[in-house]
Amino acid sequence: MIRKETQHTAITLSGVTFSYPNKNALAGIDLTVPAGSYFGIVGQNGSGKTTLAFLISGILKPASGLIDTHGMRVGLVLSNPANQIVSLVVEEDIAFGPENMGLPSHEIRARIGYALAAIHSKHLRHALTSTLSGGQLAKVAYAGQLALDVDVLVLDEGTVMLDPLSRAALLKTIQELNADLGTTVIHISHRLEDLQSAHCVLVMEEGVIRLTAESALDLMKRLSHDTTPGIEAGPELIYRGFLHEHGINEGDLEKATRICAGLLKKT
Repeated sequence: MIRKETQHTAITLSGVTFSYPNKNALAGIDLTVPAGSYFGIVGQNGSGKTTLAFLISGILKPASGLIDTHGMRVGLVLSNPANQIVSLVVEEDIAFGPENMGLPSHEIRARIGYALAAIHSKHLRHALTSTLSGGQLAKVAYAGQLALDVDVLVLDEGTVMLDPLSRAALLKTIQELNADLGTTVIHISHRLEDLQSAHCVLVMEEGVIRLTAESALDLMKRLSHDTTPGIEAGPELIYRGFLHEHGINEGDLEKATRICAGLLKKT
C-alpha cells in the first residue's frame, strides 16, 4: 500500500445551500478541507451533517454555491453498513465498484487484496456477508470504498452501530488510513470520543458551521460552558480533559494515569 500523493486542497465548498421540500438544510457553507487532513463534524440531528456528507460525495447537488473536489475521488460510508452490501461473498462485494469501472480482472483482484489488507481483514475474503458481525460488515463497506481508490473518505456516523471493541478497531483503521496512506477523512459523529485523531472538529447547527475547534479535546472544553444537544464527549475524552487540566498531556492513557497517581500521592 502506497501513501497517496497529496495536493494542497481536497474539498472546497463556497456558499453552499440546500433545501428539502419542507426544510432548509444548509444555509451557506464555506469550508476548505486540506488534502490528507482528518476533519470531524458533530451536531444534533437535523443540523445538516448528513446533507453535507451527501453533497460532498455527490449524491446530492447544491441548490446554490459551489463544491469543488479538485479531481479527488470521494467515497461515502453510511451509518448502517448493511445498506452498502450488495453481494453474498465479501470479495464479490468489494469487486462490485471496480467491475463497474470496467477494470481488468487482475487489477480488480489486486484492489480487493489491497483493500482487505488496509482494514486488516484478509481472512474475510471468501466469507459470506450474511454471516458477518456488524463490525465486520462495516469493515467490508470501508474496503469497498478503498477498492475504488478513493482519495477522500466521508463517514456518516460510520461507527454508530458497533460494539465498543469493534468501534475501537475501526477507529484505529480510519486513523491508519489517514496517517499512513494519506486518505483525507471527513468523519461525522455524535461521539466526540470517536474524533480524537481529527485535526479539526466542526460543530454544525441549523445548517451552518457554528464552531471550529483544533481538536475534540479543545471542543469539549469550549462546549463545557455552551452545551450543544446531540454531542457526547464520552468517558475517555472526559478523562483526558481531567488529565489535561492537571497538566498531564501524555497520549498513552496508562502512562498518564500513572503520572496522575504519582501526583496524587504527593498531595
